[in-house]
Amino acid sequence: MSAAKRRQADPGSQFRETLAKIQQGELPRLLLLVPPSSGEEESWFAEQLFAAARKYAHELGDCDLLDQDGGSPDFRAEDLDAFLQSSSLFASRKVLLLQRAGKGLNRWPRLAEELLQAASADGGPEFMMVHIGASSGKGAQKLSATRKKGVEKLRFRSLYADPPPWKPEPDASEAAQFLLGEARERKLRLERGAAGLIVQMAGARASDLMGALEHLHMLGLDSIGEEEVRQVVAHSAEGTAFDMADAFLCGDSGRALSLMRRISRQGMRSWDGRRLAPRDAFGMIVSAIARERTRTAEVLTHVRKGAAVKEAIEASGSRASMPVLRRMEARLAVCDEDALHLLLDGLLEAERQVKRLGWRDGTRALELLALRSFRRPGVHS
Repeated sequence: MSAAKRRQADPGSQFRETLAKIQQGELPRLLLLVPPSSGEEESWFAEQLFAAARKYAHELGDCDLLDQDGGSPDFRAEDLDAFLQSSSLFASRKVLLLQRAGKGLNRWPRLAEELLQAASADGGPEFMMVHIGASSGKGAQKLSATRKKGVEKLRFRSLYADPPPWKPEPDASEAAQFLLGEARERKLRLERGAAGLIVQMAGARASDLMGALEHLHMLGLDSIGEEEVRQVVAHSAEGTAFDMADAFLCGDSGRALSLMRRISRQGMRSWDGRRLAPRDAFGMIVSAIARERTRTAEVLTHVRKGAAVKEAIEASGSRASMPVLRRMEARLAVCDEDALHLLLDGLLEAERQVKRLGWRDGTRALELLALRSFRRPGVHS
């Protein structure tokens, strides 16, 4: 019976393990950052590892460091040749850092063999880190396929935003777990539901998640809950999208239409500084409404089975703080199964109008969605 195949670690765990090795000087002769076998590469991990390796090299003191960008117009293969093939006159150690190597390898495929030879040569650099990137040239392929001793390979794919089927809690996703780990490194506690909410609002890209975490860290709090997350993004695109979703589910047509008018005039500014035009904001708003509708439906299901609203919120995977509890009670006062089904039908129609019929103004589709959703028994517009 063959041995079970070892399950590959998630990108966040793999990153922290490698970062610790670099900081402690436990380095291979050649560390290759190669594209993932499937999915998109997450470049943030490579950038952080290069920063750590650069710091390590500077702290060595007696070190000859060659730090190059293979994608730069100024990159010359001759400089790399000279560094690999000659000994340093002023230092006993040599370290090579080569970012965006794929572009340089496309022009000079022979560099791949030179790097592999240097990984086993007595006079070669003590440590080399090479980020290949999304290159399919011969040199990049040669490095990606090597199994030479002294060479280690890392592949960083994008983080998964969705939780696994066996644990369908927002905090259980790879992206949320990565965020929780990085928060612990900063002595910051993310309470239940906070990490999952940040992923929902900021997305699953590591750079966006870390930007969100830095914003929260600036609050100077030891513990961050869902409400603090919402406060940070209250005036951002993500916060506007959530406010819109809350207005729909609370039956507040005045608030929803006021937000739409503001979006039509100004667009929406994201918390990382980007500005979303009204057309681009449509997708974020519809996604937020759909997400909060699903969350409300889950709570309603538990309430229909006899649970109190607070218990139902906690059973759905969120922390039932007082603001969250009051908000959900306001929703449930006007939302029943029929209203939630009506809202889902409206969301699907809005998606069809913008993405299939080509409506250029997404706010028009949202206005029709509001008129359709608020025309229901028990809701006064």
